[in-house]
Amino acid sequence: MSQPAQRRSLLGKLEQSKEVNMTVLGRKTKKRFSTPVWFVLEGEEKVMLVTTKGSDNNWFKDLVKNPQIELRVDEITLTSRATLVRDSNQVEKVLDRFRAKYRSMWSESYYTKRDVYVEVSV
Repeated sequence: MSQPAQRRSLLGKLEQSKEVNMTVLGRKTKKRFSTPVWFVLEGEEKVMLVTTKGSDNNWFKDLVKNPQIELRVDEITLTSRATLVRDSNQVEKVLDRFRAKYRSMWSESYYTKRDVYVEVSV
């Protein structure tokens, strides 16, 4: 599958999905770590991820050390570079989008520290 076709397929899958499987490289273990995470899309260009423990979250710390990230939905995988955003106004805007997308499943108690989010270009 060509890069543009793979990108379109991934975007289609993301638009229908509640979770994306994220893989990062452990900063200490150097082993790959995968976990399903909630996300929101920013148009057709970015995927936004919010950690439950903000900058204290282990996978966020892993991305600080090595921003290489892999996103997977079904059989489609995207490897990209994560951008770590620490601007509190931007974090609140992204959290508002999470609240809107996951309203029936949302709980403020899930996100104990709200100081960062991760942006991944698609």
